[in-house]
Parts: sequence; structure tokens; C-alpha cells
Amino acid sequence: MEQSWTGFWAGVSEAFHQALSPFRAIAEAFGRHPSDMQIWCFLCGVFFMAIIAMQSYGDIVLRRRGAVASGKVVGIDKSSDGPDTPIIEFADRLGKTWRFSSYLPVNGTTGSIGAAVEVMYDPHHPKRAREVGRPLMKMVHLVVWYAIVAGLMALAFWPGLISD
Repeated sequence: MEQSWTGFWAGVSEAFHQALSPFRAIAEAFGRHPSDMQIWCFLCGVFFMAIIAMQSYGDIVLRRRGAVASGKVVGIDKSSDGPDTPIIEFADRLGKTWRFSSYLPVNGTTGSIGAAVEVMYDPHHPKRAREVGRPLMKMVHLVVWYAIVAGLMALAFWPGLISD
């Protein structure tokens, strides 16, 4: 039984090694010789950076042309592995109702259904909406994600830090 598991994981490892061959070729063209783990760290860092960039773009757009509306908590999303987050509903200037899930965890204000919440939204794309306020929590959220990306990139580019 142990031999079959060892053989299985050797096959999986070889498949992942082969999947990375285009990235390895690109790195070698630049004179680098990364391990498989360094390539995976780089790819994960790029993936998380793309997510952060989309979030940051939405924040920048809201700072430039955001409109403020009154909203209310209509539910608490407990489905993810992370903290519970509020589901907030608001009406735009035309009176159309919109709903979004906040990326921030619930707090004393947003922890109960029916709680009033101030919302900033993009009048051109009302689906792009965020809670107003909570600057410390927003900053902590952003710092944590940038730290994850920085850590992954350090692992990817620091020679000898990790090896296969």
C-alpha cells in the first residue's frame, strides 16, 4: 500500500514538474534557475496580486466618483472558511435596489440583520459598492494581502531560501 501511495505522489510530482516547464524556460532565458517551489510561489504571488489590483482599482474608482447611500444588513454570510461577512442592501439614486457582500468581517455595527450601514457605490456600476468607514480594518485587510504577496515573492526570488 505504501508503495502505491509513493508511486502515486511521484507521478503527481512529475506532472507538476512538467506543467512548470514553460515557466522554467522563461526563467532560464533570464539567467535564473528556480526550483519548482519558487515557480509556484511566483505564480501564486501573481495570482494574489491580480486579486489585490482589482480590489484596489475598485477603491480608487469609488474615491473618484463614489456616491453615498444608506443601506442595511440583510444577512450574514457564514459560508466561507474566513470570518462572517455582512450582506448589505442599498438603493441607488434611481431607487433600484442592489445587494453586495462586504469583504470586511462583521463588527458591532454590522453584526445584526437590519442594522443601518452607510454605503459608497459607483453610480456607473452600482454593483461596485463598499461599506463607508472602518478605515483601520480596511488598512489591516490591505496590509495583510500585500504582506502575503511580498512573502510569496521573497520565497520566489530569494536564492536558496527554499529548495525542492
